[in-house]
Amino acid sequence: MLLMTAQVVVASIIALAGSGMTYEYIAEKLDERNVLPIGRMVDVGGYKLHMIEMGQNHEGPVVIMEAGGGACSLDWQLVQPEISKFARVITYDRAGYAWSNVSPLERTSENMVEELRTMLNNVGVQGPYILVGHSFGGLNVQLFAAKYPNEVAGVILVDANSEDGWEKFQKGAMNAALAQIGMIITYLGIPRLVQNIPSIKILADKNIQKYDAKIQEVYWSQKLGVKHAAINIQECACLEQNSNQLKQAGTSLGNKPLIVISASKPLLGEELKVLFAPEVMEKANLGWREVQAGLPSKSSHSKHIIAEDCGHQVPYEQPEIIVEAVREMYEELRK
Repeated sequence: MLLMTAQVVVASIIALAGSGMTYEYIAEKLDERNVLPIGRMVDVGGYKLHMIEMGQNHEGPVVIMEAGGGACSLDWQLVQPEISKFARVITYDRAGYAWSNVSPLERTSENMVEELRTMLNNVGVQGPYILVGHSFGGLNVQLFAAKYPNEVAGVILVDANSEDGWEKFQKGAMNAALAQIGMIITYLGIPRLVQNIPSIKILADKNIQKYDAKIQEVYWSQKLGVKHAAINIQECACLEQNSNQLKQAGTSLGNKPLIVISASKPLLGEELKVLFAPEVMEKANLGWREVQAGLPSKSSHSKHIIAEDCGHQVPYEQPEIIVEAVREMYEELRK
C-alpha cells in the first residue's frame, strides 16, 4: 500500500510538472505571436537588439539609458517619455531580455558595451552621448565611458553599482542555488500562474501601477518567461568578471559631468529578509552605502543627489528625479 501511494504521489508530481511546462511553453508562444516589439529590431552581427527611440526632433547630445539587472526598456516607461519632451532618448533591451535575441557571447559588461555601441552605430546615432545607468546598468555605462571617452559627454548613475560592488556586497549575497530554483519554477510556469492570482497581482504590480493597462500586460509577458530568467542568471554569473573589467579599463571619468543619484533607503529592505540571512543583509546594505559614497569621486565635475524616502527602484519610485538630472546635464552640455 505504501509503495502504491508513493507511486501515485510521484506520478502526480510528474503530471503536474508536465502540465506546468506545457502551460509555460504555450503562454510564451502566444506572447511571441501576440506581443510585438514596441520599438525596432537592430542587427548587431547575426542577432538583433530591440531599441525604443523617442524625441528624434531634438538636437543636442543623445541620451542612452541602460537598465538594471533583470530589467529592460520597459523599466524606463515612466522616465523615457518625459525626457523625450526635451531630448532625443534611447532605451533598449540587452541581449536575451524582452524582444532582443539571445547573444552567442558571454554576458560580461565588455560584451554588452560592444553590443550597445554596435547597435547605436548601425542605426546612425552618433555620440557624444549622455549615458544613464541604473543599478547593474551603471557598471556598463562606466565601462563604456572608460573604453570610449570621446563618445561620452556625461554620465548619470542611478543607485548604481561600481567596480567595488563584488567585494563589498555581492560576493556574499549572490545565491546560485536560489537562482537555479527560480529557473526551475519558471520552467514550470509557476511565476506566470501566480501572477494571475488577483491578490498577488496587486502586490507584484506595485512598481508598475502607473503604467496603462496595456503596457502592464506587455511588461509581464516579457518578464515571466524562461529566456528572461536564464539571461538574468547568466548576467549574475559574470558579476566578478565585470568588476575586474571596469578596474582594468580605468574608473576615472576625468572632468566629465557626472550626476550620482542614490536612494536613501537600504538596498535590501525588510521585505527581503525571508531570502537573506541578517548578516548578509547587513553586509550588503553597508557595502552598497560605501559604493554610493565613492561614486562622486569618479569625476572632478560631479554632483551627488539623495533620493529621499526612496528605495533602489528609483525609475519607478521617483522617476522625476532622473528626468530632472538628465535635463540639468543636457542643458549644461548645450551651453
